[in-house]
Amino acid sequence: MESFEALEWLRHNKNPSALASDRFGETANAIKFVEKLYELGALKVNVIGILDESERIDEEGGPYATALIVELPQDSENRDKLIEFYKKEMEEQGIEEGEGILEWNESMMNEGKLGFGWG
Repeated sequence: MESFEALEWLRHNKNPSALASDRFGETANAIKFVEKLYELGALKVNVIGILDESERIDEEGGPYATALIVELPQDSENRDKLIEFYKKEMEEQGIEEGEGILEWNESMMNEGKLGFGWG
């Protein structure tokens, strides 16, 4: 599965709504969200599930994605902050158990990874 560091990918992406447009609208808002994840202690944030068909790039100016993977720190305080932030985000977006991403996280959190997915 191809993935790229999120800030770099977003900053170089010519798509005006490169990440989860239903959630963030403009790419600038997605950049702020990723910066917040780093502030909370994320070791690395990657973009995954990238859609980069040539027609899309012609139409939208760049690739598009709907998911992020966050590498969680060992430090339990920061780790808990990120998990709390994640839960709040999913709740605010109306994403509930049974929609895939929450179950996926249960198995991946042991490996220190946390996935954010929208739509």
